[in-house]
Amino acid sequence: MKIIIMKENLKKAFGNVEGGIGNGMMLPILKNVLITTDKGRIKISSTNLEIAITSFINGKIVEEGGITVPANILGGILNNITEQKIELISTDSKLKIKTDKSENVIQGIKDSEFPIIPQIKSDSFIELKGDILKKSLNQIINAAFPSNRRVELNGILFFLNNELRLVATDTFRLAEKIINDNEFESNINELKAIIPLKVIQEFLKICKEDKNVKIYFDPHQVLFDLEDVQIIARLIEGDFPDYQSIIPKNFITNVIIDKESLYEAIRLAAIFSSKINNVNIKLKTPNKLIISNEESTIGENKSELEAEIKGENQELIFNWHYFLDGLRGVDGENVFLGFNSDVKPLLIKSPNKDDYFYVLMPIKND
Repeated sequence: MKIIIMKENLKKAFGNVEGGIGNGMMLPILKNVLITTDKGRIKISSTNLEIAITSFINGKIVEEGGITVPANILGGILNNITEQKIELISTDSKLKIKTDKSENVIQGIKDSEFPIIPQIKSDSFIELKGDILKKSLNQIINAAFPSNRRVELNGILFFLNNELRLVATDTFRLAEKIINDNEFESNINELKAIIPLKVIQEFLKICKEDKNVKIYFDPHQVLFDLEDVQIIARLIEGDFPDYQSIIPKNFITNVIIDKESLYEAIRLAAIFSSKINNVNIKLKTPNKLIISNEESTIGENKSELEAEIKGENQELIFNWHYFLDGLRGVDGENVFLGFNSDVKPLLIKSPNKDDYFYVLMPIKND
């Protein structure tokens, strides 16, 4: 193989595939990246056998071929080369990286020994703008958390039935974002697929907001096609929790409040929180919401906010990290809070829109 390429293009492609590089404990070659030519294009790939990422690059192909080299060595060279034009030449199991001022030779492994990057043969797809999908996933992703006991919680549910619902939960909180049918195209009638959290995280890093994203599904795999980058992985097997049954419909106390004021008050109270990251919220009808915290070794805090409150007076405790995650997902100036008791979940949403909600369990007040 012999190719000529701009350093920034190669460096960007290398950055795109970094998230797929394995630790090599069981299979050392997984610590490598694969550089090949394919149908007039240069591509760089990585895999840890659970996820595979391929990035396509423009460059001049003098001679077709391929090689796989240690990712850390290649990355180190790219970070320290100052020249823009790079020549890559592979001979046997070595890759020569040549510039006007330097020549670097990396000991690699033949490309034929690199694990085969899976292909998806299904033409079942969802297509939408990158900015819509990226914003939607960012609204809910914090509600997901890796679980060793329940693998079905290690991902985001894509539930398509006329509209596309994105759902995440860690059992302490749950978030749902609805993408309306006029915001995407699909040839799928109905779909329930759990996409690994790692895949979503890599997509969010790589996604260009001004480009369309096409997501292909087969019974066991998912492929994110971002034009010059492809991410493929196995879907998570198992049934996502029946979350609809836990969404509160009625509330003891309804609150509408300025989102930014509430956010700032909770951030301030968080400075005085204990090890359980607690924050106290007191509701006083008709118009007072009080945020407070007290920790004997730090001090105390209290903020009184104006709010529209209907229902009973209440005092509850929440994890302030989790509470702020829910507020961040709400669009608009105001936020609706639906409170019940300290053993039933809180609902956070926009007062005017139903395309996003966040459910959070309070900390039981003993």
